[in-house]
Amino acid sequence: MAIDMSKYKPTKHYGLKINDDSISFLFDIRLNGKRYRKRYEAKANHTKADRLKTAYLALEKFKDEKVKAESISADMEATVGDYFTKIRSIKNWKKELDKRYEYYYNKHLIKLDALKIKDVKAAHFTSLNVTLKNLAPRTRKTAYEILQPIFNLAVEDEIIDKSPIKKSHIPVRKQIEEKKVIANAEVKYKLIYKAINQLFGSDDIIEIEGTDKTIKCHSNPHHKALFLFGFHGRRRNEVTSLRWEDISFENNTYVIRAENSKVNTDMVFNLPADVNDALLQFKDVTGNVFNVKVVYKHYPKIRLITGLDDFTFHWMRNLSVSALSSMGVDLTHLTAMLGHTDSSTLKKYLSLQREVSTAVTNAASTKLLDG
Repeated sequence: MAIDMSKYKPTKHYGLKINDDSISFLFDIRLNGKRYRKRYEAKANHTKADRLKTAYLALEKFKDEKVKAESISADMEATVGDYFTKIRSIKNWKKELDKRYEYYYNKHLIKLDALKIKDVKAAHFTSLNVTLKNLAPRTRKTAYEILQPIFNLAVEDEIIDKSPIKKSHIPVRKQIEEKKVIANAEVKYKLIYKAINQLFGSDDIIEIEGTDKTIKCHSNPHHKALFLFGFHGRRRNEVTSLRWEDISFENNTYVIRAENSKVNTDMVFNLPADVNDALLQFKDVTGNVFNVKVVYKHYPKIRLITGLDDFTFHWMRNLSVSALSSMGVDLTHLTAMLGHTDSSTLKKYLSLQREVSTAVTNAASTKLLDG
């Protein structure tokens, strides 16, 4: 029986479509030039968010099965470069992430490109780590975010028996300790907060001191809420993937879903009062909270207003840690605010109290901004 495609609408996940009844789903994907379709029925007694999550997980399993089936005829002479192309097609990374990985591969991993997968040895990664040793831990770890899926797929394709990448090759990051301490953080914290509120909360014209430049502000609660989420410690992709059902005004909380978090678990945070006020100005309160995905075009304006050339969305996380730690906020609360799962903290707490901890950091932030 033919599938009536008109009844299915796209979701935020590539290849996953949802029926008007919000229970039936359709997998519609392309792998290696072939198109695959399959219906999936979620459980009616689950919430809409849980139905979407289980359908997404089923889609990923469906992809893996198709990839494995296609891999039977894999080329035994395939190179690392061939598999990088293949894994990009399979993973279908978001455009921005795909470009970042492509750039990184061509800059740092190109020496591996022509090597046959079956000829790569553990020693190659020991040498790679020597080459990357002067880079930041996060930058070094990106190499293995790209390489591990390549060699895992080669194992599935039976090109090799096991991955030559050893646990010792992969850099171990101490997340909270890695955060760079920002000098004069309290002053900069206030400057950034003022700039966000001016730029997106008024229609003023700001004159840039010492120059003949001016910036026209535009009151926009969408941009204001988005940047304030970042100011309070959220990653950009966590913010742009938020849906209205993730926000509870009644409980003064919001949830970052497992599929959108780096720790693969749902995380509940306290909703800051200033973000709450901005969100209440939105007219459309269905579906995605934010439809604006490109935020970097606003960086130059904030840099000009504040004089802080280091400003980026992610830089605000470092700023928050530096400023709030100077206010005496405990490491546990800072860890939870950032959404990390620090192992030493987990030994003391079975689960991070992110809602409570972010209430603490939000209170410290308010105190600092009012000071």
